[in-house]
Amino acid sequence: MKLRSIYLENFRSYNKLRLNINKSNFVILTGRNGIGKTNLLEALSFLAPGKGFRNSKLDDILKKNSSSKHWLIHSQIEDGKKKYEIGIGCYINKFNTPKKNENKKIIKIDGKQIKRQSELPNILSLIWLIPEMDIFFRTSSSVRRKFLDRFIFNLKPDYLITIRNYEKNLKERYKLLTNITFNNFSYKEGEDLKLDLWLTKIEEKLVTDGIKIFLERKKFIEKFNSLPIHSKSFPKIKLFLHGNIEKILISENEENGKIKYLNKIRKSRKIDSIKGSISYGPNKSDLKTLYIKKNITADKCSTGEQKIILIAVIIQFCKLLKIKKGNPPILLLDELVVHLDEKIKLSLFEELKNLNSQVWMSGSDKSLFKSIYNEAEKFEIGQNIKQ
Repeated sequence: MKLRSIYLENFRSYNKLRLNINKSNFVILTGRNGIGKTNLLEALSFLAPGKGFRNSKLDDILKKNSSSKHWLIHSQIEDGKKKYEIGIGCYINKFNTPKKNENKKIIKIDGKQIKRQSELPNILSLIWLIPEMDIFFRTSSSVRRKFLDRFIFNLKPDYLITIRNYEKNLKERYKLLTNITFNNFSYKEGEDLKLDLWLTKIEEKLVTDGIKIFLERKKFIEKFNSLPIHSKSFPKIKLFLHGNIEKILISENEENGKIKYLNKIRKSRKIDSIKGSISYGPNKSDLKTLYIKKNITADKCSTGEQKIILIAVIIQFCKLLKIKKGNPPILLLDELVVHLDEKIKLSLFEELKNLNSQVWMSGSDKSLFKSIYNEAEKFEIGQNIKQ
């Protein structure tokens, strides 16, 4: 699975840009800081479901001071003998009431508009590592959950639908409970039978989807942990989930777990109406990474160790995806190699070669990539790429 061309229009710092990629697996972007390397990688990240790796608002992406009202990404993908085209765009209307298809992302595969972003991983898989992820093990657990869920829907695209349904019902329950609090009341069971019935229906859906999410995460982690790590330069690691939903479901059979889970949610209505959140569910779980050699979790490791551990997680996932789907993902590595010592860097390049994955890497200087520079496709932003 390779990207063979990319075209951008009015995207961030680019008026128009077209790149054609030959057969090399390594694509290297160089240029001074702030010149647009990350903007180009961000555009590629839009080929995956979501809002790109910056999680930006759609109207923020339109090139500043542009007279145009749209931005566009067009790509050609090659998967063996199969070829696909993916187009993603948005018409921006900042001033008037948006009309149909304005301020909305439109996605087309081979010229046909698709309704669900979950169709994208059927064509290609994308994974990225960006500088903001340097605090991955020390930041909010929601970041790690989304990271794990992105891995899973690359393997199983319909999983994204389950996540979306769960989030939708979570918001609906939150809305009902916070409306009570807004009127200076806390929830009391039996005071409003209609509300109780509506909450029960929503909570039953939450439990059904919550168990699906739990089982898919559990299955993925078991597969991930079963893969051997052969590299001497990268640590042996093990993933596990930590949260109240895991404590409920792991110790029970599915039916008993479902009943217990539903009762926990129902009994937490009052406290949830006050807190404005839900006390139980997969949205409370945290992805933990155990550094086996030291028998400590990654958040207790040094900053340098954390970076290497995160790279090891990404490599292992790529191997798993290659086994399950026959293809590794396309990797976007923004400024990753800048602070790696030469030994780790060489080991990383060797692992990436063995994966046979297409890898897009950025850095301020070509010397960062000297061991693979001659075999790579090279673009210098601001020189042979004009904005």
